[in-house]
Amino acid sequence: MESQILFFDIDGTLIDEEKDIVPDSAKRALAQAKENGHILFICSGRCRAIIPEEVLALGFDGMVGGCGTYIEYRGRELFHHQLAPELQKEMIEDLLACHIDGVLEGKDCSAFRRDYWMPVVKSIFTENGSFSAKTQCFWDEDFSFDKMALWFDESSDMAAFQEKYAGQFEFIERDPTFYEVIPKGISKASGMRFVCEHLGIDQTHTVAFGDSANDISMLRCAHTSVAMGGGNPLLFDLVDHVTSPVMEDGIAKAMRYLRLI
Repeated sequence: MESQILFFDIDGTLIDEEKDIVPDSAKRALAQAKENGHILFICSGRCRAIIPEEVLALGFDGMVGGCGTYIEYRGRELFHHQLAPELQKEMIEDLLACHIDGVLEGKDCSAFRRDYWMPVVKSIFTENGSFSAKTQCFWDEDFSFDKMALWFDESSDMAAFQEKYAGQFEFIERDPTFYEVIPKGISKASGMRFVCEHLGIDQTHTVAFGDSANDISMLRCAHTSVAMGGGNPLLFDLVDHVTSPVMEDGIAKAMRYLRLI
């Protein structure tokens, strides 16, 4: 088979979110695909600083990180969309005023409120703190962010925040209390198109694997799209193939089905 560029989401696609591991079957499938001449890219909402070492060790050729805000190939940065410092400062002030919790994510760090309170954010703070490098800080420290993962409850005024920034950012609803917020014009799909143009490879030679709402642009952009069983059912009618869940060898089964391995 002619070489393809394979784009993989991380959470819920490569990594099982309950067991927090990449199954051995997926590791073997990725290695075989690379041996067969395919090009492997991470395509994740995670920013560069918080991609697990277990994933980096799988031998990817490059990554589209932060939902397209950061791109690298063979260890070299190709693209980094950064928010203006004055916009970052204004958004932090508004997040505090609207009592919204969340993680402000950049290439080099993930930043938290001092008084973070949402259970998911507490869990992420603990997970990020396990990384060997210092990849987390607080909103009142010196840092830069490219995108946001925002959680909120009845004490938050998310409607006001969204109304103010809807012209500049896309708010992707991941669940009723969670938005992934990305600069308009930037997405996993824009990252894929950039990679194809940089490598001189037509988009007809792309395959994407995902499981959630922030993967929709990536799956629609790819010539061949795969949704993970156990993922968001919203994807199932949008893709070319629905495979098994992560821990039921979903990646390996899909790659065999598509004759990539």
